Amino acid sequence: METLKIAYIGMGYRGKQLLALTRHIPYFQVTAIADPEAHEEDYGVPCYNRGGDDYQRMIATHAPQLVFIASPWQLHVPHALYCLKAGCHVALEIKGGLSLHEYQPLIEQADVCGKEVFPLENTLFRQEVLAMYNLVREGVLGEIVHLRGGYRHDLRNLLLDDKGNLGNRKKTESIWRSKFYLQENGDLYPTHGLAPLCLIAGIPRKDRFVRLTSFASKPAGLHQRIRDLGGNARPTVTQGDIVLTQLETASGVLVSLTHDTTLPRPRSLDLEVQGTKGIWQGELQRIYIEGRSPHETWEPDAPYLQQYTHTYWKHWGEEALRLDTHHEGMDYIMLKALEADLKQELAYPADLRDLALWTSVTPLSIQSIAEHRTVSME
Repeated sequence: METLKIAYIGMGYRGKQLLALTRHIPYFQVTAIADPEAHEEDYGVPCYNRGGDDYQRMIATHAPQLVFIASPWQLHVPHALYCLKAGCHVALEIKGGLSLHEYQPLIEQADVCGKEVFPLENTLFRQEVLAMYNLVREGVLGEIVHLRGGYRHDLRNLLLDDKGNLGNRKKTESIWRSKFYLQENGDLYPTHGLAPLCLIAGIPRKDRFVRLTSFASKPAGLHQRIRDLGGNARPTVTQGDIVLTQLETASGVLVSLTHDTTLPRPRSLDLEVQGTKGIWQGELQRIYIEGRSPHETWEPDAPYLQQYTHTYWKHWGEEALRLDTHHEGMDYIMLKALEADLKQELAYPADLRDLALWTSVTPLSIQSIAEHRTVSME
């Protein structure tokens, strides 16, 4: 049986999830893990835990063909660069953008060495997102005019510990992720909402973003939770509870993004796609198609999603829902799509340049809010 030697850098929340799923795919042969907190008795493979640079010893020893990188955000690019230079493909976890053009050295290195960097944006692989991609491609909603989405996920229990201390939940991403809420004010995590919308609208392959404008609300949510937990310290939170970003493409399509992580709410991607022939609202699982739906009456979207089921879900949907209950199958579908690309069977739907575009929203939104103006994306 054909197999691929893989390794992991970073064994936090996402690393653990991905590791568990790759072990259900025989093609992926896990050879080693690098993480300062990892131990062989927990994972059954050699663990490299002698400090932050021990991943280099892991790569030299095991020569993996593919490295999954799920380390803290600020380490993504240096870790990926090292892996590419060592001759490895890279499967790179998603994050907010730390600076404009931060991925350019990675893009250049990938082009030089001929290795791939696969963005692990799991929302691209949601069943309804891929069905909507097919439906839009077939022209069912007509010419697309407006899309909406976002990262709407209450992170207060992650960012704060049980006593209301920010960035103090031990051995979690709270330690490093909370710092962004004390230093920035923008869309800190645009990819979950933006990536599916770009896929559906054909951005940047058929269209391109030209400008964006962002607005931020006041930062009240974390302060309220700290008071509710009886916390004494009140940190200076700079990140607005709600950040709204409006993007415009060269063809005149509008894309609306919401970043919403510090107020009480159920998790949502808030997806909506609207065109000249109809509209889909993913959160409410409903659709309206002019000439098909009863006049001005919503229909359930399930029959349409079933009709336009994507190839990925036809091939692997049943096992995905069985094995990946945490993320409704999308992580497993993502890994199977990665396998199919590496085997040259099916093309992966996004690349490093897509990731660079999605994450550029973070520094540009920060600039737009700080300067109270629209900023160029060209």
